[in-house]
Amino acid sequence: MKTDEGKLIDIEMQNSALTKEVHYRFQIYGARMIDHQVNRGDLLYSENVHEVYTILFVNDIDRDNLLLIDTYMPRNQLNHVRKYNLLTHHNVYLPFIDAVVREKGLKNLSKIELAIYTLYHGITDDIMALNSEVVIMMKEKMDQFNEDEELVLAASKRQLFKIQHHQEKVRIRQEGKEEGLKEGELLKAKENTLMLFKSKYPQEDILMLENLTLSQYNEIFKALIENKDLQIIKEMIK
Repeated sequence: MKTDEGKLIDIEMQNSALTKEVHYRFQIYGARMIDHQVNRGDLLYSENVHEVYTILFVNDIDRDNLLLIDTYMPRNQLNHVRKYNLLTHHNVYLPFIDAVVREKGLKNLSKIELAIYTLYHGITDDIMALNSEVVIMMKEKMDQFNEDEELVLAASKRQLFKIQHHQEKVRIRQEGKEEGLKEGELLKAKENTLMLFKSKYPQEDILMLENLTLSQYNEIFKALIENKDLQIIKEMIK
């Protein structure tokens, strides 16, 4: 969005962890917003360039900087902000609002803290009881959203996609575990059968025992324990 003073603001939501790649991506966003204000050969570009702010709401906490809002601006070695700075970036760590509430209490939150709490937890009864202008404004925005069928449909589809994606990951992990257990069981059965076979028939070629099923290995192992004839075992392999 663009303010009345011409300042450009990019507001983003990040539901996953704040990884190195996300840090890179949002720095690139800010750099592009500055670069797109300047045309090649524009001698008066300084008159048309405006400050850029990027605000990232993230569902994560920076363990190295335990802050609700972490602000970044270029500084020199004396910790002075760069003159005529154009780019300011804010990380808003949504889960940290709970720590702020524990320390200050819900009724003592500032307007921005209350907005963040409402954004993170939704319009709850304890929030509505405050009768704050911030809460009223956010409830109005939510009501406007809920009255827009296209937005509600888009949000519903996104939520269904998230659920589907989560269920797919759970299923793939589960299938991987089951497949790993089956492979482990097959490998163990094969090793036990080979070891027992070589102890009983050291002159025989063990290549015949390669690439058998779990059921075959178990049956052959049982036959070896019961001292069945070698020909019977070969028939079982066939």
